[in-house]
Amino acid sequence: MKATNIRQYSSIAARTLTIVGIIMILSSLLDFVVLSIPFNISSRAWQIGLVTQLVDRGIIPMVGMALLFTGYWVTSNSGLQDHSTSSILDLRFWGLLLASLLGLIYLLLFPLHLNNTRLARAEAIERINQQASTAETQLEARVSTSEFQNQIQQRQSQLKNQFSTLLGDETRLNEALENEQLSEQVKSLLEQSKENPQIIDEFLNRQAQQLPTQLLTRIRTRKQELEEQANSNSFKSSVRTGFSSLLLAVGYIMIGWTGLKNMGIIKGKGRRQNPAR
Repeated sequence: MKATNIRQYSSIAARTLTIVGIIMILSSLLDFVVLSIPFNISSRAWQIGLVTQLVDRGIIPMVGMALLFTGYWVTSNSGLQDHSTSSILDLRFWGLLLASLLGLIYLLLFPLHLNNTRLARAEAIERINQQASTAETQLEARVSTSEFQNQIQQRQSQLKNQFSTLLGDETRLNEALENEQLSEQVKSLLEQSKENPQIIDEFLNRQAQQLPTQLLTRIRTRKQELEEQANSNSFKSSVRTGFSSLLLAVGYIMIGWTGLKNMGIIKGKGRRQNPAR
């Protein structure tokens, strides 16, 4: 009676593991197909996105295969396995064949993704350089216009009036000097302007002369930041997705190769023999 119960529970466990494994494998394959829609293989961004998602989900079929093979292992250990079934009709054979196929796919995706990320980084750098060059050209053209000079003069007049108003009110001046949010440069300027009011005009003229250089520096700084971001994103994608794809390839190939060899489908250095019946 006890042996019968064990065989019954083993049968239920084996069937459950097998069903769950099959569902995980089939749902993953369906997911892979859906991810490729809409199909746009000519787009490098589409290729990078698809490979990234395939690699992120690549472990799920492997887990399904593990459950499938565990179910067959439980069946074998409990003496419930039907040895008369042809290897071609055995789900393990198709699972191992799928593992070998996925291993080959992920192995091919590894260099493909590395090359795509390299080309995408080069395109991003070129686009950043073009945008920065355009911005510098526009800045040079803008600086030479009378409109830009008038804007600078208006801004100088506004700042000069603000400084003059502040210097004319001792209370507000002291409050400004005690304000922690005010820069030390402005505080020093206010202190010096008490004895030499002309220093404000000198400061404003100097700022106006340095403005084009400051704007140019801002453009080049932003360009450098974007280039560093592009290089960082490319490196992270190459390491994370590329090498994860390589690991998945190794795992699937080992599962498929060793499994097919143990089933007698392949023998020696890849020579096939007739499936055992």
